[in-house]
Amino acid sequence: MEKFWLRKVINIPGVNTGFMNKMESRKKIIASRIEDGFVVNGLRLISLKTPIEDVVTLQGSLFGGEVYSPSTNSAVAEITAEMLDEGTTKRDKFVISGMLEDVGASISIWAGKYRIRFKAMCLKKDVPLVIDILGEQLRSPAFNKTDLEPSIKRIIGDLKRSKEETSVRALEAFLQKLYPKNHPNYFIPIKKQIEDTGKVKDSDLKKFHRLHYGLGNLIMVAVGDVDRSVFEKAIHAAFSGWGRSGLTIDYSGSIKAKRIRKPHTTVVNMKDKTSADLVIGQPIGIDREHEDFFPLMIGHYILGGNFSARLMATIRDKEGLTYGIHSALGGIENRNDGYWAIWGTYAPELMEQGRESTLFQLNKWVDEGVTEEELAAKKTTITGTYQVTLATTGGLANRIMTIAERGKEMSYIDEFPQEIYSIQLRKVNEVIRQYSNPKKLVFVSAGSIEVKGNQ
Repeated sequence: MEKFWLRKVINIPGVNTGFMNKMESRKKIIASRIEDGFVVNGLRLISLKTPIEDVVTLQGSLFGGEVYSPSTNSAVAEITAEMLDEGTTKRDKFVISGMLEDVGASISIWAGKYRIRFKAMCLKKDVPLVIDILGEQLRSPAFNKTDLEPSIKRIIGDLKRSKEETSVRALEAFLQKLYPKNHPNYFIPIKKQIEDTGKVKDSDLKKFHRLHYGLGNLIMVAVGDVDRSVFEKAIHAAFSGWGRSGLTIDYSGSIKAKRIRKPHTTVVNMKDKTSADLVIGQPIGIDREHEDFFPLMIGHYILGGNFSARLMATIRDKEGLTYGIHSALGGIENRNDGYWAIWGTYAPELMEQGRESTLFQLNKWVDEGVTEEELAAKKTTITGTYQVTLATTGGLANRIMTIAERGKEMSYIDEFPQEIYSIQLRKVNEVIRQYSNPKKLVFVSAGSIEVKGNQ
């Protein structure tokens, strides 16, 4: 488990000491009410009973996401997850849908980059029914050919539409420039995704499910009017005896981002587009667990994290050059070396002007850093937003799930605001300069752009 360190803050400029004292007194106020343990071997249940009556939110995940697709076909993992709610070997999808609708419950399942994720909502009395259906969907999906064909057509249709979106094409080219093909952050070309999707057969899904789905890394989080004994009994009935998954995450860090030695520009010319997207950025070489992550994250939040950030206030509100612009870190999950990116949408004829204005703000941000007032304001925004998400069962479940997947102690749910408030101005400005080199930027634009000169 990652050990969380807590820095005691006394009279640090820009730190809300009143808030810190309040948070110190509330330390572990949520974590102390969380129950955590393995219900069956390889299935961890984390539960939190809240004052809400009769309603329960369930979230969960297990390895099997997009990065685990076989090398022969990049679409297999995603479509396997897509088909989990299309019926089981015991009941077809219409019967299952009717059972859930009769009690006002819902179950959704989808594939992320690393994990298959699911979410369910139901009344307290219907927990056994929902767990039973979920167990069927995860353990014994039907993978019927008659359901697979329309799913493939729909996915291909979505991919073709995304191929016409300037934002998607800009991100595609940007990540392909930053990462090698075998890196988890690499963007598989949309053309190849379409080709692979069209080749998927029901036998591919059955094989992938048989080889990779199972216990071992399955996490469930239940929040609301939770009776843990009812959950444990239902989970035992639905999941006992399931085989174990052999999937793991390679934390070796052997696959790194490409080394950007000089500025690079890519233009993705797309016909008949009324807007164009511009992405500017570079790899940072660190992940979410690195000590520099949060100082760098908050630095980018000041630059372009919300409507009151520098980029929106200048390039959009003052100069009127963009429909929207933001700055953020990405690709930092599961020990992956991530990147930062500034993303803006422009009228094609304003893109070059927007590019120059963005570079001006970027250079100013790197050279001069951020101010104490900006840092204090964003700390309040980030921690305030965090507290708001904890006001709902869905928000609580999502936060707990994230903490569990990161391998951190449950006390982190209460400690996170303190971690943000302990960040010092000196550290933020230090990491801004360390991870931002305006002389080695990657530029990608996508849209109806006239290419002039040497691009």
